[in-house]
Amino acid sequence: MPEFQFQPSERQLYESMPIPLGIYQVVAGKTRTLVVSDQLCQLMGMSRKELVKSFNDNMFAYVHPADIGKLSYYSEQLHLQGNQFNYNVFYHLRNATTGKYQPVHTVGRVKTMPDGSHVAFLFYENLDRNDREMIKSRKAYIKKSQDVINTDELTGLPNGHFIAKFAMEKVAELRESGGQPEAVLVNISNMKGYNDQFGQADGSRLLSAVANLLVAAFPGQLVARWKGDRFLVFTLKQGLEQKLEGLHCKFRDLVDGDAADIAFGLYEIQAGDTISWIVDRVSFAMSQIGNDRRFYVKKYDQGVEERYMSENYFLDHLQEAMDKHWIQVFFQPIYDNLTGQVSDYEALARWIDPERGLVGPGQFIPVIEKRHLTHFLDRYMLIEVLKKLRAWKENRVALHPVSVNLSHEDFEWPQMVEDIQSLTKKYGVDPSLVSIEITERDLSGNMTLLQEKMAQLHEAGFDFWMDDFGSGYSSLNSLYEYQFDLLKLDMKFVQHLDQNNGVNRKVMTCLVEMAMKMGLRTLSEGVETKEEYDFVKEIGVDKTQGFLLAKPQPLDDYGRPVPLAELQKKVQVQVIE
Repeated sequence: MPEFQFQPSERQLYESMPIPLGIYQVVAGKTRTLVVSDQLCQLMGMSRKELVKSFNDNMFAYVHPADIGKLSYYSEQLHLQGNQFNYNVFYHLRNATTGKYQPVHTVGRVKTMPDGSHVAFLFYENLDRNDREMIKSRKAYIKKSQDVINTDELTGLPNGHFIAKFAMEKVAELRESGGQPEAVLVNISNMKGYNDQFGQADGSRLLSAVANLLVAAFPGQLVARWKGDRFLVFTLKQGLEQKLEGLHCKFRDLVDGDAADIAFGLYEIQAGDTISWIVDRVSFAMSQIGNDRRFYVKKYDQGVEERYMSENYFLDHLQEAMDKHWIQVFFQPIYDNLTGQVSDYEALARWIDPERGLVGPGQFIPVIEKRHLTHFLDRYMLIEVLKKLRAWKENRVALHPVSVNLSHEDFEWPQMVEDIQSLTKKYGVDPSLVSIEITERDLSGNMTLLQEKMAQLHEAGFDFWMDDFGSGYSSLNSLYEYQFDLLKLDMKFVQHLDQNNGVNRKVMTCLVEMAMKMGLRTLSEGVETKEEYDFVKEIGVDKTQGFLLAKPQPLDDYGRPVPLAELQKKVQVQVIE
């Protein structure tokens, strides 16, 4: 590890400390003196240059011979153990000017610097001074220490510690001025890449340059270095966006390329906000800025955060919801248009949360899909359906096929076919009682793989239904690329029969005629009125599904509807247990 180099501002700060201070580093097995304060030079009776040379030549040259062994031991242990060793030692040092030995008390701490090197800070106290001098020195040191604690070493700006203690005072001052206080989180994106490309020293210079830009843009406002490559600004809302636009342009000129960029998260500070609340919200705003560098400003949006928190809730509790059966199968009956009787069911997932109650699929399914977790939910739903079919069979309930939804991710599972066959065998369910629904958008994956696995499951006795047929642009292509048994006509057709001069009536009629010629059955979903129901029967649709006929509902092991209140009660009992 090379010798650590302090920035000029840092060196000046330490050298002016109102207490004797020495900063040292062991480099290649030898102690090197990095900084000595003015007060330590005075204690030793030497100039800074003389003292540094003396310490580098022989650290113990001015230590009383009787104390050299003790001090050598303490120094060695501090180097070996760091702050695990209590460096707190009394000994005698000779003043080079007077030649007199004076009693000294020294304490030491080790600090890890930004480059990873370990540096020792030793604080000396001359015990020969009178009490008044010592008290005065300690007060001056405490004040200076507070300045150091509240100041970022690199930029000289207030730091996070200062923000935590004093930022709300600035907010109150801004509010009293009659304006709207605003917090701005400033982030230099790709700072690590910039350091890798240009080096740590250039990275430090960039941070300092950004600090100067912010101070110039917000005179008299609170500008602080928050953490790493992030800065916090407390200012007024008026004219803020124009300032940020100007800062963005100046930063782009500063880096002269795309190695790094700058972005801003904004939050309007409300009465009663705490500093932690403000930081959380401005940080969330920043997190919503994507990778498109054309967008570099984002205001905090409570609605977005609530949706984000809700998404996280579903992700965090998905496994628990399956383990504790918060996710239940609701069965929506499908009716045969010739007999008017139930011919099938569709299995639909509903989340009955002990805190949130009944959660619709539109709230949690997109979250699961976005994180590519649908396979786990689909497999869980298949198992729950198979359990119910087995129970109905054992209780001599009339059995109807149940359709389950699978996604393209399920087909990418290597053992998918074997797994489905194994599960149906385990629960004693004939494959003819399970229909597999695939949406058109799920056909856009690996066509060869999907065709192969569909063929294997077809051969095993499973039916395949194309869900939402007609919702996309490749529906007709899919009919010859994949082998389906039934087409579920997208609900938008039937729900807009008379719009645009009734074009959907003509389209549906043609689609049903085409399906008949191809030997495919049809199902119209989303039927909600008698007029819609009469029309789909008139044009020859085989099956109908929709709220007009029946809504999805939970069924018990005897095929009877289960009241939602009873289902919620069972979930609560499971949680308590």
